Amino acid sequence: MIAFLRSPRGRWFVLAGLWVVVIVLGIGGFIQQGREAGLHRSGLDTVYLTLQLATLDYDGSAGDMNWRLQIGRFVVPLMAASTVLITASIVFAGELNLLRIGRSSGHTVVAGLGDVGKRLASAFADAGERVVVVDPDQSLVAAATSGDDRLRGLVGDPTDPGTLARVRVDRARRLVVAGPEDARNVRAASAAATLAAGPTRGRPALRCAVQLTDAELASLMRATDLDSAGGMRLSYFSLHERAARSLLSENPPFTGAGDHPMVIGLGRLGRSLVVALGQQWAHQHRHRRAPLTLVDPYAGGRWAELTQRHPALAEVFEPELIDVDLAWPSADGVGALATLLAERPPSWVAVVVDDEPLALANAVFLHQRLPEGRVPVVVRMGSGAGLGTLLESVGGGTARAFPGVSVFPFLDRTCTVESVDGGIREQLAESVHEDYLAALPDGGTGTGLQRPWADLDDDERDLSRRRVDGIVGDLAALGCELVPLRRWGAPAVTLTDDETALLAEREHQRWYDDRSAAGWTYAATRDDAARTNPLLVPWADLAPAVQQTNLDAARALQPMLARAGFEIARASAGPAVS
Repeated sequence: MIAFLRSPRGRWFVLAGLWVVVIVLGIGGFIQQGREAGLHRSGLDTVYLTLQLATLDYDGSAGDMNWRLQIGRFVVPLMAASTVLITASIVFAGELNLLRIGRSSGHTVVAGLGDVGKRLASAFADAGERVVVVDPDQSLVAAATSGDDRLRGLVGDPTDPGTLARVRVDRARRLVVAGPEDARNVRAASAAATLAAGPTRGRPALRCAVQLTDAELASLMRATDLDSAGGMRLSYFSLHERAARSLLSENPPFTGAGDHPMVIGLGRLGRSLVVALGQQWAHQHRHRRAPLTLVDPYAGGRWAELTQRHPALAEVFEPELIDVDLAWPSADGVGALATLLAERPPSWVAVVVDDEPLALANAVFLHQRLPEGRVPVVVRMGSGAGLGTLLESVGGGTARAFPGVSVFPFLDRTCTVESVDGGIREQLAESVHEDYLAALPDGGTGTGLQRPWADLDDDERDLSRRRVDGIVGDLAALGCELVPLRRWGAPAVTLTDDETALLAEREHQRWYDDRSAAGWTYAATRDDAARTNPLLVPWADLAPAVQQTNLDAARALQPMLARAGFEIARASAGPAVS
């Protein structure tokens, strides 16, 4: 109610209501005045006098002022002033908005106000940032800023340097380009780079995060965040790639014998999910292939495309491809799917088609065909609200409408400050933690650090961040660097035994320094309460079995980086270990 009264529409309703009250008081007051003075006034005379009162033109000569007229003549000037002020605020709102935007500094600019851009703007505002939004569509700007005083909006083309200059990108802290078209997003970033190349006057570089809907393209472009410099630090992010990792972290697909995942829908999210599934399986089960069912109108073609880009997928999965359009299914496609569910049922299902009603309908269909509650079914929804609430409890109780079917809220999980603002090291740190969760014996989560990344506090996340810093430094010591992973399964850099030993020794030294700085000391037995650990000794003093464990972890570094979307490359020049 308070928010409504503070809105422009609410103020107009209040003002109109008060004018009605004033008119009622005026009419009643003049009727009473005429009756007490013995005057016979017509209805039109009473209305005319009331209008005089409302327009501040009544001089009181028509008779004595009763209490109704006394209230009216004192309230009317305030009402008139309020009306003028509100009207002026509407007339000059655009100019005032431009003036406020023009004075902005250290703010966040969000360009592109589709579902992603609007949510990101709200997320940054929730984080305490001053946000300016820009989009060519006036209705989208109005929808984003209406009722939210934290957002300033400008209608304009973000690929136009003039528009970016008006939102003061040159003085902004951050630019987030979140439009639906990759080409336009890149052009907007290019225009911003031109403005950021001007005099900075000691201001930090503009941090520009660009959304690319093509996860493969985003993966290839991400390395720019590792070495970008100058007036603008440029990074690229793919919500589909991040969503795939988040979905698997929240819904572990591999729990033991008989693992058989099924993915329904091979759009951008579905393809990213298949790659992430393959990398996770390869990490947990070396030299073993798993059955995988893919359902899509073009399942065969999508699989061929995926294996061409990522050859390792063919070594990880034994695919069963069902070409069926779930919106307009053929008899053969439905029959193949029904046979599979009856004879070779999956152990885990992800329904990730973009059409939410279609996704929900297929999730319910699978719930009816699979053993109830025993096969997890994850269905992609835009958010946890809306259609996704149909899967929640019945009548507010604890019983779920469809046991075993859960919602993955795509936009809720991906449209966050961390998704675009963490940089590549933050993304690698999250991948390190997700890799740790995937390696747990039961493939699940629990307490302590055995929780999804989103549930960890900042201190707990720092453990993974320091691990990433150590990896970058260790590779530099070998004369190597991180580059985007082009093709998962293609030949990679082969590290020598000496290089692997150096990585293991440096990682142990990093862990030793980290634990020592936290107050841990050496003791023959480990005691977490007393902060003692028998491994707090130099590398040379470690038992051979412990050294071997660290060497195995160093050898597993490249597969872990591949799961995060990176690989190791030899630098053009640098130190080498012989």
